[in-house]
Amino acid sequence: MHQIDLNLLAHLAVLLQTRSVTLAAQRVGISQPAMSRSLARLRRLLGDPLLVRTRNGMLPTKRAEEMIDPLQQWLTEAGMILLPPGLEPRRLIRRFRIAASDHGVRTLVAPALAAIRDAAPAVAIDLIPDGGDTRAMLAAGEVDLVLTSLRPDRHLVHDRLLLSEELVCVARSGHPLLKQAAAGRLRLDDLMHWPHVGLSAGAQRADPVSRLMAARGLERRILVTLPYFAAAASLLAATDALAILPAGVVDGGAFDPRLATARAPTELGRFEQWALWHNRAHRDPAIHWLVGLLAHHCGGTSAFTSDEPALEAAE
Repeated sequence: MHQIDLNLLAHLAVLLQTRSVTLAAQRVGISQPAMSRSLARLRRLLGDPLLVRTRNGMLPTKRAEEMIDPLQQWLTEAGMILLPPGLEPRRLIRRFRIAASDHGVRTLVAPALAAIRDAAPAVAIDLIPDGGDTRAMLAAGEVDLVLTSLRPDRHLVHDRLLLSEELVCVARSGHPLLKQAAAGRLRLDDLMHWPHVGLSAGAQRADPVSRLMAARGLERRILVTLPYFAAAASLLAATDALAILPAGVVDGGAFDPRLATARAPTELGRFEQWALWHNRAHRDPAIHWLVGLLAHHCGGTSAFTSDEPALEAAE
C-alpha cells in the first residue's frame, strides 16, 4: 500500500460514479487531463481497463463493478477517521433538520434511520419539504442538510453525491409506447408524441427532465405537474400519460401493478441525489458523521443496474 497513491482510489470511486472523465474531474476539482492521467495510472496498476467506451457511453468492466461498493465503504470509513476528535455519537444529543423530497426520504433517510438510532440514541431528525430557497435556509441556519437532485453550486455550499439512479419511463400496462422499446430502452423521439406527468420536486421548480429536453430543443406536453415522486405513478393507470422517474420509485414498493416500465433514453442520463450543507457546518463533526451514514446506507447506486453516464452524456 505504501507504493500506491491513495488519491487514485478516490479518483476511481468518482470515475465509477460518473462514468465520465470530464464530470469526475469537475467533481474532484482537477483538470480533465489530470483525471485522464489518473485513469491511465489506475489501468496500469490494476491491469484492467476499468472503463471502456461504447455507443452508450463509458461502461465499467466486471472488475470495476466489483470495486464500486468496497470503494464507497472505504471512502466513508476514511472520512469518519479524519473527523475532528471528540465526537461520540452515543453521547450526541441533537435534533437535525433536513430538507428532502419524498423520494429522498425513502431512498436516503429511511435506509440509514436504524443505524442512526443505534449509534446515537439521543439524536432526532426533523424532515421538511425541499421547497423554496433551500440554500438560503442553509445560510440562515434553518436547516442542517438539504437532500436534493439539483446539482450543487460549490461556491455556495459543500456537497456529497449520495445516490445515482437510472431513469425509467412509467406508463399503463399495454401502453403503445412501451411496445416500441428496443431491448427494453426507449428512444428520445418516441417520448414526444405522448402527454407527460412532470415533477417540480423541491427547490428546482422546473421539471429536471424538461430542462434536459429543452437543452436539446425539445418540449414535452405536460398534462399535470406534481411535487411528489410516488404520487406520479397513481395518475398513470387510467391515461396514456407517461412519467420519467428514478428507478428507486419503481423499486421501492410504491409501484402500481397496473403500470409497466421501460428504460429511459440514454440521453436523459441518470438521477442524482446530493447532500448539501453550509460552510459554517463544514467543520461540524456531527454533520460529517450524519452524511457518512446516509452515504453508506443508501448503497451508492439504485437497484437497477445502469450503463449510463450521470446527467450529461459521457465524453
